[in-house]
Amino acid sequence: MFAPKAITFSALALILAVFIAAPVFVLHASPYMQPGQNWSVGMLAGGDLRLLDSGRYVHRSWCDICPNDMITHGTWRRSGDWLLLQPASTERPERRLRVVTIKGCPMLIPLQNGESPKWISHGTVYSREGDHCVIDLDMAGHTRKLLHDLQ
Repeated sequence: MFAPKAITFSALALILAVFIAAPVFVLHASPYMQPGQNWSVGMLAGGDLRLLDSGRYVHRSWCDICPNDMITHGTWRRSGDWLLLQPASTERPERRLRVVTIKGCPMLIPLQNGESPKWISHGTVYSREGDHCVIDLDMAGHTRKLLHDLQ
């Protein structure tokens, strides 16, 4: 009679432990559940960049007609006006993104062939999640001059 009560108690304790531990495990396993910022670039093709407060990052490249999304991850650090992304894979080079604020609009400008893009738009620079100011700058039609002033 004692054994069935012990088995029942052990089973209930195990179930309780799983319900307590599972959310904690998921919180640490998913980068989208950890503290950080989301940045995105592109319209028909682009990428989503998640910068975690821990110094790690996840980047998901996507396009509307591509069969698979490509996901890279690694560490990031800020060096002056640059955000440096160091992929975990040693086969991939470090990426450099220029951190700027133009007319109150924060953005990350990736180098393209070693140079800044000629135009600011959703397709060329990363904008922070929730900010729509990159669209407003693009509509203003004078972003080439704004980028030239950064040189």
